[in-house]
Amino acid sequence: MTRIAIVKYGVGNIYSVRAGLERQGASTLIVTSLGEAAGNNVDGVVLPGVGAYPAASRRILGEKDLLLDLLDKGVTVLGICLGMQLFFEESDEGGKGLGLLPGRVEKLRAPKLPHIGWTRISVRTGSELLEGVPDKAYMYFVHSYAYKDLGKPWVKATASYGEEFAAVVENPPLYGTQFHPERSGKHGARVLSNYIRLVKR
Repeated sequence: MTRIAIVKYGVGNIYSVRAGLERQGASTLIVTSLGEAAGNNVDGVVLPGVGAYPAASRRILGEKDLLLDLLDKGVTVLGICLGMQLFFEESDEGGKGLGLLPGRVEKLRAPKLPHIGWTRISVRTGSELLEGVPDKAYMYFVHSYAYKDLGKPWVKATASYGEEFAAVVENPPLYGTQFHPERSGKHGARVLSNYIRLVKR
């Protein structure tokens, strides 16, 4: 059975992510460090996310080398919401990111923040994480910041709230969703199922 570590680094939504993955057939392990994940020979790692970027970056940056080692060994990593934002170099919210992808996370220009609720995504061709998910599917978002450089090849879906932003990024074995698949109904379940399939590959 596919074994996936969910990293508990001071953000919420750990247990709903766990339940979502287990419903799709994965075995999960909640860990408090990437070292613990590496020591348990996991196949995948999830960086979940509801919380503040500065606090999360302080927790995770000290383990960047461990994460790079896991990626080098072929471990497939999924970042959700804040977890995806941590892939980038820095954020307007404050703090440095992991720098796994170049660029900056910026505050959304919208009349009301945070962006909370169901929003359609525009799916681009070639997305592995969104295989079987229809264009214009609704996903559930909770955020005030986002990655906006939409011309990059790793942006595989976008959404709009005040302005357009990246909803999915993919640079295998690195995958990220700005929305919460664990809270996005059948389409979110398909995203988690696709992630598990990618981990097994």
